[in-house]
Amino acid sequence: MRRNKLIALLLSLPLLFTAAVSARAESYQTYTVAQVQSLCDGIVAYNGYSSNQSFADGYLPDNAGVTAEFYAVALSQSGSYDLSRYESALLSYLDTHEVYAASTREKFALALSASGSTDRYIADTADEAIGGQGIMSLVFGLHLLNNGYDSALYSTDGLVSEILSWQKDDGGWAVMGAYGDADVTAMTLQALAPHTGRSDVAYAVDRALDRLSEMQLESGGFKTMGAENSESAAQVVIALSSLGIDAQTDGRFIKSGGSVMNALMSYRCSDGSFAHTDSSNVNATLEAFCAFTAYKRYCYGQSPLYVLDHANHSAPADNTPRQGGSGGSQSRGNNNTDTNNNAHSDNRGTNADDQTAGGSDTAPQTDENGNRIIVINGQRFIEATTATGEKMTVSVEETQPSEQSTVSAAKPTYGGFQPSATADYVRATADQAGGKGGYKPYAILAVILAAGAVCAVLFLLKKRNKKHYIAVGIIALAGILFILLTDFQSKDSFHQPAKTGGELSVTLSIRCNTVKGREKANYYIPDDGVILDTTAFNADEGDTVYDILMQAASAYNIMLDNRGAKGAAYIAGINSLYEFDYGELSGWMYRVNGEFPDVGCESYHVSNGDKIEWLYTTDIGKDLSDS
Repeated sequence: MRRNKLIALLLSLPLLFTAAVSARAESYQTYTVAQVQSLCDGIVAYNGYSSNQSFADGYLPDNAGVTAEFYAVALSQSGSYDLSRYESALLSYLDTHEVYAASTREKFALALSASGSTDRYIADTADEAIGGQGIMSLVFGLHLLNNGYDSALYSTDGLVSEILSWQKDDGGWAVMGAYGDADVTAMTLQALAPHTGRSDVAYAVDRALDRLSEMQLESGGFKTMGAENSESAAQVVIALSSLGIDAQTDGRFIKSGGSVMNALMSYRCSDGSFAHTDSSNVNATLEAFCAFTAYKRYCYGQSPLYVLDHANHSAPADNTPRQGGSGGSQSRGNNNTDTNNNAHSDNRGTNADDQTAGGSDTAPQTDENGNRIIVINGQRFIEATTATGEKMTVSVEETQPSEQSTVSAAKPTYGGFQPSATADYVRATADQAGGKGGYKPYAILAVILAAGAVCAVLFLLKKRNKKHYIAVGIIALAGILFILLTDFQSKDSFHQPAKTGGELSVTLSIRCNTVKGREKANYYIPDDGVILDTTAFNADEGDTVYDILMQAASAYNIMLDNRGAKGAAYIAGINSLYEFDYGELSGWMYRVNGEFPDVGCESYHVSNGDKIEWLYTTDIGKDLSDS
């Protein structure tokens, strides 16, 4: 009798588990298809448009080649909209821009296909780019093949097998490192979704779903490179929807804080946009739109987001390759590194949490004056150089008139500090340039008193023309703005000795051997490629790689440019050597004990004896194996 009771109990456990999961799912808010549609409408309205078609006619062509591509895909998958203006704008962009990176070419080809284009660029990309830049170029290449395009490089089955060979031991996929990354795993699943009829794909997908479920946080969200963010949740929603899994009710993706959809919704701002972590972000908003579109298609029983309704395989009008699109030959093969080239890393330049090399895999854009345009956390900036040779970034939005507000003088922002031609250093970061105490009140008072004195002299000299006084006022205002937007510190006041205490001892070096012997991007680059030789530093428990780098920069007067969000540092420049200075795949990476970690430098906690290296790469890490 006791044995029968035990068997009955064991048989009832699955039912009890199912009931518990159902009850847990019901305790969190779920969203109807109509509510999800209203979220999409809110994003369109946030961008300043009253309908999807006006959005297609306005925002998409205005932002072709910059932030419009995944909007174009999602909008195409939301209904029958005319995307011809966008198609024309993107083709014009491709005619005037060299696109070197394989996965970016594939993104543009996919967007053209979504718009119904038959342009030669799509076929050329399928024939030339697949596999040219690591895992993401395989994933985006599979999206093209999933839509009926042929490739001289891979058959569909061969490409699927190649992608499966990249699966990590833990069941996920990643750009680099030994462990699966939430974003890359989700994006790989999106491409594999149409092939789950293959037994090996079905097995790999099950392993990957288990991995994603393990990676899901108690909040319901996901981290990428050490920071929880909305884009990772959005990518998982797209993946689940593509696989026919309900992101709101599947028990594997409901934690104590709710479902992955609840996690994504927690980033919604009051204006209808979405935050990356804590404030409205262009790329987070874009990816939320894609996620909601994918979920609607799941609910309606339609194809996955990237299996396009409007792909047109008619023969191109001519067989002449486009002039602006290729960018030359691509190296292919089972590369071990790649840029984190997904819907948000393309538009942020990099994921701010990801210290992999080469923030953006397109060739740098420039404005009409030749200044380079860079993207930081979804915002576009002009990178310029001052008269003293210092680099600065100015928001593009701050240099252009806005329909909603009057724009004042552009405000320069500096990431870190740049050595000036004098004995002083100029430092103007977001936290330090606000005029808090110090010399600034006295300097402003001095400017006001000087302006008053000049006006008094003019008055005594009977120079009563009001133009004289207006000119003095303008000069004084310019002086005050200059004081507010800069922060002068002497070298001695900035320079701090290395930490003398601390329980741990680590070493750090900074090298740019990969550009040794090449034409120098600036005169700060040492001839031997060694910016800082291996040097010992003390550290405390809990210190990160970023903390050690900051300690080194302070102790040895090394310029740093951190363009990441708080808690998610992204080192764009060291010693005035910047990402993109030696090509679109160049930038800074860090290595600990010979391995490239899978988390950002502000998330990697050091241990006693760690050997930390900051290395400059010109080819997303492929040139660092012997460095």
